[in-house]
Amino acid sequence: MKNFLFLCAICLTLVFATVIPTKAESLQMGVSVDTVPISSSFDGTEIVIFGSIETHEQAALFRGEYDVVVRVEGAPEDVIIRKKERIGGIWINNKSENYVSVPSFYSILSARPLNLISNSIELAPISLGINNLGKNVPVEGEKTLIMNPGEFSDALLRLRIEQDLFSEIPGTLKQLSPSLFRATLSIPANVPIGEHIVTAYLFRNGEILGTKKSSFRIEKVGFERWIYDLAHENSLLYGIMAVLLAIFTGWAANAIFRKN
Repeated sequence: MKNFLFLCAICLTLVFATVIPTKAESLQMGVSVDTVPISSSFDGTEIVIFGSIETHEQAALFRGEYDVVVRVEGAPEDVIIRKKERIGGIWINNKSENYVSVPSFYSILSARPLNLISNSIELAPISLGINNLGKNVPVEGEKTLIMNPGEFSDALLRLRIEQDLFSEIPGTLKQLSPSLFRATLSIPANVPIGEHIVTAYLFRNGEILGTKKSSFRIEKVGFERWIYDLAHENSLLYGIMAVLLAIFTGWAANAIFRKN
C-alpha cells in the first residue's frame, strides 16, 4: 500500500511538472547604492545598475537575441507649461497647459536605440522611452500623464532634456557577457529629492518577456537636510526665520556701508 501511494505521488508530481512549465526567461537586478546623499558641494554622480538574464534558451542567449532596457523614474509631479506672447508691446504668459504625473526624473538605459529593440505597440502602453511618455492608457481613479502632440508637449520634453532631467542615450548599458549586464546612470546636480524607481525590461524579438524592479533614494544630508525638513515640515517657523535673516542681513549691510 505504501509503495502504491509513493508511486501515485511521483506520478502526480510529473503530471504537474508537465502541465505547469517553469518560466523560460527572467531577470535579476541590483543597484549599487540604496541612498545618494546630497550636500551643498554635490555636483552630480554616477551609480551602477547590474543584473543577469536567466534563461533555458542558452543558444538564443549566446546569439544575442535578448535585450535589456532599464528605466529610472523619479516621483511624479504636476507641471504647468506657459507660453509667452507679445500683447500691446508687453510679453506676458498668454496660454498654458497643465500636465499631471510628470516624472520628476526620467532616464532610459539601453545598449541599442529603442526603435531597434521594439516598436511603439509594445513601448507606448508602458511609457517606455521619452517619445512614448504620456501615451499609455489612462487608469480609472488614478492620475495618468497624457501628452497630446503639440507645442506644449514638445516644450515640456525639451525643457526637461535641457535640464538633464530626461535622458535616453543608447550605449549606457553594456553586456559584460551573454547573460550579465551593467548600466551606468548619470545623476545631475539638480536631481529631485525622493525615491527613484528602477525597472528593467527583458526583450526578445520585440516582445517583453519579463520585468524586475528596484529603487534608490536621493536624500539631503547635513545642514541642507535640516533646512529642507524645516521648510517642508514647519513652514511657518521657516518663514519667520527667513524674514528675520533678511532683516538682519539688511541691517548689517547698512551698518557696514554707513561706517565706510
